[in-house]
Amino acid sequence: MEQFGRLFVALGEELKLPLQQIARQAELQQLLDKNSSGSMQRIQTSADMSLHLLDSYLMSLQLGMQPAAKLALEPVSVAAVLHETIDQLRVIAREYGVNLELHVDGKYEPVLAHYAGLKSALLALGYALIEALPASEMPQLNLQFAAHRTKYGIVAGMYSELPNLTPQAFRRGKALAGRAKQPLTGSLPGSSAGLFVADMLLQSMESHLRVGRFQRMPGFAVTLPPSEQLQLV
Repeated sequence: MEQFGRLFVALGEELKLPLQQIARQAELQQLLDKNSSGSMQRIQTSADMSLHLLDSYLMSLQLGMQPAAKLALEPVSVAAVLHETIDQLRVIAREYGVNLELHVDGKYEPVLAHYAGLKSALLALGYALIEALPASEMPQLNLQFAAHRTKYGIVAGMYSELPNLTPQAFRRGKALAGRAKQPLTGSLPGSSAGLFVADMLLQSMESHLRVGRFQRMPGFAVTLPPSEQLQLV
C-alpha cells in the first residue's frame, strides 16, 4: 500500500508542472492582451484551483503514509486564516457567482493548529462548496465563513443553504468516498474531493470535519482547542 502511495505522490508532483504552465500562460496572455476574453481568466482560475487542491491532497496523502505522523501544532489565529482563505477564494467564487461572507464576532485567542495545514483544509473545503452551490439552483448563492466560541473550543466553519445535509449523510459520504461519483448525493453534487481532503488534513491535527450549523444554516465545521491549553500539558 505504501508503494502505491509513493507512486501517487510522484504522479501528483508530475501533474503540478503542466497545471502551473497553464495557469501562468493564461496569466501572461491577460497581461499582454488587455482585451482578452474572460475565458483566459477562467482558465487561470481553474488551473490555480486544481493546483491548490492537488497540493492539499498530496499533503494529506503523505501524512496518511505515516500513520503515526501528526502536523506540529502551534498558536494560530482562526480569524486571520479565514480572512486569508476568503481572499484566495474570491476569484473562483466570482466565476461561479457565489458571494462570500465573513462572520467573526469579537476577538478570539489563538487556537492549537498547524497554520499551513488548516489553511489548506479550508481552501479545499471552500473549493468544494463553491463548485457545488451553483447546482442548488438557489436565487442567491451565499457562502458564510464564520468563527464562534463553544465550551469545547473555537469553531471555524463554512455554511450555506445545503439541502439534506446531515451528520448521517456525511458519514455515508465518507464511506463512499473514492467508490462513488457522487458520495453526497442529495446534498453536494460531484465527487466532493475537497471535502474529504480537508477532513484528512484536519485529522492530522487531531481534529475532524463535521456537519454543523451557524445561525440555523447548515454547513461544515471544525472545533479547535485554545492554545492556552498548552499550559496544562
